[in-house]
Amino acid sequence: MEKPIITPEEFVDEINRRLPEHDCYSPGLQMFLIPRNGVSDDAIGIDWEPRDASNGVIAISEIHNQVAAEFIVSKYLGRRH
Repeated sequence: MEKPIITPEEFVDEINRRLPEHDCYSPGLQMFLIPRNGVSDDAIGIDWEPRDASNGVIAISEIHNQVAAEFIVSKYLGRRH
């Protein structure tokens, strides 16, 4: 069965939805898209906050890998291709 295609925004939303279930989750931990030159429809990557969350990088990394294994992420923001 082919994996569903999701937008980068949906990818980040899915990670954030699952984060509270991870045993390394700290309240307030979330992932977000980094806009290129402040333009919201053009992202250059992802980041998370708060940066000092204990084991936050572990939770983000593991959930990121799970979601990436389940979906194909479109390279287009806000559109499905």
